[in-house]
Amino acid sequence: MSDHQINSQPRLIDTLLLVAKWLLLFAGAVLFFALIVRLALFLAALVVPEVTEAMVLEVTLEATASATPSPTASPTPLPPTPTPLPPTPTPLPPTPLPPAPRLLAGDLGVNVRSGPGTQFERVGFLEPDAEAPIVGQAQGWWQIEHGGRRAWVSGEVVRAFDVAGVPLVEPPPLPTPQPTPLESTPTPLPEWAEQEGRWIDVDLSEQRLTAYEGTQLVKSYLVSTGLPATPTPVGQFRIWIKLRHDDMAGADYYIENVPYVMYFFEGYGFHGVTWHANFGHPMSHGCVNQPNDMAEWLFHFAEVGTLVNVHE
Repeated sequence: MSDHQINSQPRLIDTLLLVAKWLLLFAGAVLFFALIVRLALFLAALVVPEVTEAMVLEVTLEATASATPSPTASPTPLPPTPTPLPPTPTPLPPTPLPPAPRLLAGDLGVNVRSGPGTQFERVGFLEPDAEAPIVGQAQGWWQIEHGGRRAWVSGEVVRAFDVAGVPLVEPPPLPTPQPTPLESTPTPLPEWAEQEGRWIDVDLSEQRLTAYEGTQLVKSYLVSTGLPATPTPVGQFRIWIKLRHDDMAGADYYIENVPYVMYFFEGYGFHGVTWHANFGHPMSHGCVNQPNDMAEWLFHFAEVGTLVNVHE
């Protein structure tokens, strides 16, 4: 073997050893780098696991979406067009009715009669300030609805409202006059009666007025004199004044336009009434109450100075 061959063998071995050494260094570096990467991924997973999972899920979804064809979207149906309702008619406001004719009874109340006059039967009574509907009129009286029937009250002692257009009504026929009993005629008559001429007798116990000419009885009828607390004075008096109408007042009353007034003692006198028809029973504050027709008759029968004889 030549010297050249002997010298070349160590060189080859050195070269191979050097190559192996570098390969081992490269492999160690790669292994070290791989360990570093795995360690970094492990730490990242510990610090932000949600991010890592989201990233993995996102990648998975993208991959799935790219592999699966998307379905064709169906068109969304439109809602049906609502049918318009017909407009609701606005109701018209009700037409206000005109106020109904009505009346209020006076402070003392008022009698209700079957006809327009005191000669008609008394069929009821309206208390003070009581209200009643008016349905007609005749002769200064109002026809009203009372107790399910039509009756009458005098217009002189009530207050009427909204009476424009109240119709005139044909009044019922007057009742047939009944003969007046004369049981209360004084017997015998006093001696002065023959010389007296016209005079008036008032019997408080009988609640009766009798008119005379001397000893001749002219007319007799029931009246209403004073109540026990306000009696009619007893004695002989003479009429001192006559008034077609007068206003009368007391502690608890005031009445305007009282008809056919004839005073015979201070403020005591004869007069007509429209507020009651309870003749034959004491009703007054001391005056002698009469039906209006009788009060009118007596007003024309007597004169100022006519004797008035009042007794029990």
